[in-house]
Amino acid sequence: MKRFFILVILLLNTISVVSANDRGLFWKLKAPNGLTHYLFGTIHTDDNKIINFLPIVKQSLNRSDLLLVEIAPDDHAKNLFMNNHSLTSDLNEVELNQIKKLSEFHVMYFENVIRMKPWLLAIIFDSPKPNTEFNQDFLLMAMAADLDKDVSGIETSQEHFAIMDSLSMDDQLVMLRSVLKKTEKERLSDYNLLMKKYLSADLDQIRKTDEQVTGKLLPQDLWAKMKIQLMDERNKKMVTKIKEISKDKQLFIAVGASHLAGQDGLLNQLRQSGFEMSAMKAFK
Repeated sequence: MKRFFILVILLLNTISVVSANDRGLFWKLKAPNGLTHYLFGTIHTDDNKIINFLPIVKQSLNRSDLLLVEIAPDDHAKNLFMNNHSLTSDLNEVELNQIKKLSEFHVMYFENVIRMKPWLLAIIFDSPKPNTEFNQDFLLMAMAADLDKDVSGIETSQEHFAIMDSLSMDDQLVMLRSVLKKTEKERLSDYNLLMKKYLSADLDQIRKTDEQVTGKLLPQDLWAKMKIQLMDERNKKMVTKIKEISKDKQLFIAVGASHLAGQDGLLNQLRQSGFEMSAMKAFK
């Protein structure tokens, strides 16, 4: 199941100024102390259009001391499942049959699936079937291993899961049922829209679309609350961690592209902290 866990533009010769709408998924950052870092906005998929990296990506990683990803590459298994509980007691026969079909589609064991947290299943089932385990995150970590670079997480898996785990079981089931009501065509349409926005490298549009697609799975008032926790508050913590580690290490940072955008996004917060930045092209 690691494939589910394992969330870029011509080099500019001038320093970017604060922009209301940044374009670019791969950024070169110069810290106030003179160290150079790299920031890559990822999307957690194995689509061929976004996994054929240009040599500059590997070169930048090779110049770095550490690959810093969203979640520590530790054992996630303990955070995937409910304690002594099964969805067989929460869902009706029709819903369980849908779960069984989606389990087969995603090549997952039904016996394991019905013990997984409903919010997590909603996210997995709302995504297209991966063709391989080689999504962007996995490829970057494999590249780091080849280069003998350390990999560290901004968050532990427990920290990363905590916000969604705070949802009540009823709310998690609402989220799961919202996905079960979607047709395969609707799920594919949402994915294609997200991919289109990602390839545009328009960070504001990426974040807006990501929030729209995810927001459809929860009641509006609940999503408004969760969005602040998932984006605004986590972005502040991410920047604090990045600034701390970047004092004496050159970093290659890879986080979901939605975290780069907006006033509270990583790019704007790092600019305000004195980081200079320019966009680079990362894909063929």
